[in-house]
Amino acid sequence: MIALTVDRPAPARASPGLRLGLIAAVLVALLALARLWPTLHALTTAHGPAEAEAARFLFWELRLPRVLAGLAAGAAFGAAGALFQAVTRNPIAAPDLLGVTAGAQVGVLLGLTVPALAAVSGPPLLFLCGLGAAALALTAAGGWRASPLRLLLAGGACALLLNAGLTVALALFEQNIAGLALWSGGALYQPGAAGLTEAALWLLPPLVALPFLLRGLEALSLGDDAATGIGVAVLPVRFGGVVTATALTAFAVALAGPIGFVGLIAPNLLRAVGIRRFGSLLALSALTGGGLLIAADGAVAALSLSAGLSTAVATALVGTPILLVLVMRGRALTPPDRGEVAASGRAASLAVVAPALLVALVALAAFGLAWGETWLPPTRWIAALTGSDPEAALILGIRAPRIAVAVIAGMMLAASGVVLQSVVRNALAGPELLGVTQGAALTTLAGLLAWPLMGRPETFALALAGGLATLGLILAINRRRRFAPLPVALTGLAFSGLFAALTYAVIVETSAQPARALIWLVGGTYGRAWPDAVALLPWLLVSLPALAFLSRPLDLLTLGDDAAAGLGLDVGLLRALALGLAAVLASAAVAIVGPLAFVGLLTPHLARLVGFHAHGDRLPVAMGLGALLTVAADIVGRGALAPTEIPAGALTALIGAPYFLWLMSRGRKGAR
Repeated sequence: MIALTVDRPAPARASPGLRLGLIAAVLVALLALARLWPTLHALTTAHGPAEAEAARFLFWELRLPRVLAGLAAGAAFGAAGALFQAVTRNPIAAPDLLGVTAGAQVGVLLGLTVPALAAVSGPPLLFLCGLGAAALALTAAGGWRASPLRLLLAGGACALLLNAGLTVALALFEQNIAGLALWSGGALYQPGAAGLTEAALWLLPPLVALPFLLRGLEALSLGDDAATGIGVAVLPVRFGGVVTATALTAFAVALAGPIGFVGLIAPNLLRAVGIRRFGSLLALSALTGGGLLIAADGAVAALSLSAGLSTAVATALVGTPILLVLVMRGRALTPPDRGEVAASGRAASLAVVAPALLVALVALAAFGLAWGETWLPPTRWIAALTGSDPEAALILGIRAPRIAVAVIAGMMLAASGVVLQSVVRNALAGPELLGVTQGAALTTLAGLLAWPLMGRPETFALALAGGLATLGLILAINRRRRFAPLPVALTGLAFSGLFAALTYAVIVETSAQPARALIWLVGGTYGRAWPDAVALLPWLLVSLPALAFLSRPLDLLTLGDDAAAGLGLDVGLLRALALGLAAVLASAAVAIVGPLAFVGLLTPHLARLVGFHAHGDRLPVAMGLGALLTVAADIVGRGALAPTEIPAGALTALIGAPYFLWLMSRGRKGAR
């Protein structure tokens, strides 16, 4: 007898994405239930009508809307991050890093201060401002095909530019500073179920658009040519993806504030566990984002921290380690491109440029002494020095030390930028980008708020501790990747985001004056006196011989570690000394003037642009340019809207960010 066997089809197995989605959905449901359980239990066990009514109000009007807001906002952030990454084929594209959330913050301020925009305030205005920020970042970076590093830096520059504009506006509308400061940290409190329902209506348009974009966005992962070959209209799909992602971001920001990291972390976390298909990635990013946000909010409640602002802190505390792990494992990165923002220029003579810079600096400083609410010609300076013009003496006593502090701080920040860019071999490194100035500012601000009478030695010590610790962490994390530009930049931005969240937390938890703290954090020379200049000057003077000594070794280091070592250079010792010097220079400047933006990042490029490549020449030129930039910012900030003062840090960003974006665009065109 012959036995016949029939092959039975193997039972269908659920795809990894489906299994992970079910697990994520269960976890999110458990997180939501954990947040709702105390009030739900009180609702079911209430005794008496009064207690039942209170429990009902607490559950339906407070706790449930808050949990739903966290789920909806986190899901929108996660989905927006997945969309931005698919559109740009860039794993580090996200609402925060593209400047979209900064654009939404501008929309919030416009809604608060411009009565004519009241009709479109909320998600519509946030959407328009966020879309404008995304367009600016994408244009400056070079369009859809921009490399991860270029897109990252263009978005960061846009965010700095928009935040500088916010600071200038807040200087004119001081009554809105406190509310915007609280909202900027992220707040999940909702005005009852009705307020949540009204906000949720703006989620419908992007949800309707998503199904029509899925096939096209999935095809984009194959490349533009392959997508076009299967009938996908690449440009409309990309445009629709950006618009939809921006709409999701606007909804999330309107609902919960600009809570960072969710849009970057959720998709990359899923890629790290093997999710590649875009449809699965999009849905799971939404689930993961919602879970992350309500988990952070639950941690805030468990630790009895203040509501709202600390939700952003908890999100940053959760998101930063995850992002750093992805950086160390290389999961969120693609190979870095070369020659980013490379400036080119004809060789120039230091003997010609240095005297010209000195003359320009003296002329600008003289103009700064004369210009202001009261014009002070040089004839009155002499009278002030002889004691025959007390009014002129008083004015000079206010203006002169500010200019002196601006000169010294600008030179120190510029020197720090030159050294950092050389040692890390990253043309886009700088104390701002690497988080050094933000770390120093956080420790200094915390010390000033805790101890208002703190002296300058303690201030310098705190700033140095914050700056050196930040730089040490960044370099330790990226040591195995040989300080490649993209991981270093991404790590610096991760720490910057964490420090920003912690800074807002410090301001709120200590009941500090938001206006004073936020203005200081932008950086400036307001209120600086001769003792500040005297305290800062030794740091510059001591660093000058060290900078001169390191110039030749830094030139050798540009040849590469192996070549430099072959020429007898101790590369490890040189890196340690140079990085320590750069961190000390930046941190000492921050201790006096706060974290001035773009001085350390921009001036080395300007020096290279006019033809100075050797460190012995580039350092003095960059330092002169740094002094000119900070003095110009101080003068314009002091006199442009007098008697209202614009912080110098806001003006350095307003000057530096557009130029930096133009420099990126110029480098892109030149590379074609």
